[in-house]
Parts: sequence; C-alpha cells; structure tokens
Amino acid sequence: MSQVWYAGNKLNDAEAASFSRRSHLYGDALFETMRVHLGKICFWESHYFRLMSSMRILRMDIPLDWGPDDLESDILSCVPQGQVDQRVRLSVWRKGGLGYAPTVQGVDWGIHVEPLKEFGYPHPIKTLHMDLFQEHKKSSGLLSTLKATHAALYILAAQFAQDQGLDDVFLLNQENRLLETSRGNVFVLKANVLTTASLTAGALRGVMREQVIRLAPGLGLTVQEDALSPFALLEADEVWMTNALDGVSAVAQYRKTKYSAEQATRMQNTLRASSLF
Repeated sequence: MSQVWYAGNKLNDAEAASFSRRSHLYGDALFETMRVHLGKICFWESHYFRLMSSMRILRMDIPLDWGPDDLESDILSCVPQGQVDQRVRLSVWRKGGLGYAPTVQGVDWGIHVEPLKEFGYPHPIKTLHMDLFQEHKKSSGLLSTLKATHAALYILAAQFAQDQGLDDVFLLNQENRLLETSRGNVFVLKANVLTTASLTAGALRGVMREQVIRLAPGLGLTVQEDALSPFALLEADEVWMTNALDGVSAVAQYRKTKYSAEQATRMQNTLRASSLF
C-alpha cells in the first residue's frame, strides 16, 4: 500500500484518501457551477446534458442512477433551503490512484455550496474593466470546450487581472482570435449582430452562452459564431461576459474604449423574467 506524507507527517488511510484522488493527482475531473434560486437549479437541463456529454468525452463511467431527476434531487438535498441564492459546484472525478491508466472503474463526486449576495441574476448588471491576456493562449479542440479541473490557464489569467487591477481579461486562441474570459464566454455586439467564438475555435461550451444564443432573436438580435480579432473590441457597441452565476455582465471599458450596456441589460432582464425567476 502506498504511503502519503504531508508536511513531513505520514497520513493515515482516511487522511491520505483526499490526497490520492485522481482529481488532485492529475486534474482528472469535471465540474458544473450552478446557481440555485428558490430551491431550483437554474437551467438544470443544460447543466445536466453538458455534464453527461463531457463525461462521455472523457470516457468516464456514468452511474446508472444518474438520471436527470435523481441527480438533481441528490444535489438539492445538499443545498440549504431559504430565500438566499446558492452557488453550487458539483465535481466529478474518476476513481483510482497513481498512474495515468485508471486501475478501477467508476466515479466519485462532491459538492461545494456557498450563499450568493444577489437574489436572482444581478440587477443592475455587473460592469467590468478588462484587457487582453497574451502570456498564454488556449488551444482549440473538443477538450477545450469542457469544464475540467485542469485550469492553469484560467488561474494565470485571473492572477494577471488581479495584478493589473482589472476585473477580468480576454483570452485568445492560438490564432490570436478572441475566445472568452477567465470567468465565462464573450459576446461582441455591433448594431444588432451579436458575435461569439465558436466551439471549434476552443470556446467553452457555456450554459449561459447557450441561453443567450437561444434568447437573442427574441430581442431582435442576430447571433453568429465567428472568429473575432481583438481589434473588433475597438469598434463594438457592447461587449458581454456570460456565465451561470452572473448571467450577463457588461464590459464597461477595454483599455480606452468604453461601451454602453443597454442590450446587455435587456438580455439580463429576459433571463430574470424566465420561468426560473
């Protein structure tokens, strides 16, 4: 049996177990960050099908009892009841220990829960000051679309934003095209055309991205998935960041360029007025 030591102390079997998870050893894990509002998981169906698809891509065994209703019930059983929205992160990792090749089949899972300040998606919407992160680029491909725990790029980008006194930064792909931010997907609005990076370019398959694409035509906006140069930010009317916790956030300023937030606010109001709120 392998031994696990921490800060010079040998751990017992129970203590060592947390250090021996493949999520810790290799980042062999996925996660879903969700908002729970009035006892419901916002856009649960989208979260569920993204999780199932991601697990198949990573060749993880899906438990037989993980139907959408059963898994939702298991998650909500861990969430405090009340009038406060909750941030819920479901983590799923492959069983097994050392070695790239898994020694056993199956998955384990855990949940983090913490209260959110806002009741429903923030209103008024959050505004962000941003710049480019160019030290590292994100690769394209199917794995780049997943919410996986190997998150070095996002950590470095978030640290860079913090060091520069920014709210967030834009990430680029290997072709120097605008992709996303450290916290979510990006939409660029010019006139009535809303553009976001495609999944094939390496963009995250965001749940809120999916909702914005679905709802935009009802607001008179045309959506296109296309590669954008960072120079498009200088000509945009509005720039949005979207994720499951905040819904739509409006970029207020990129370098010296400032934006309005009228359409971003309309989209946020549409999300808040959906059947979940």
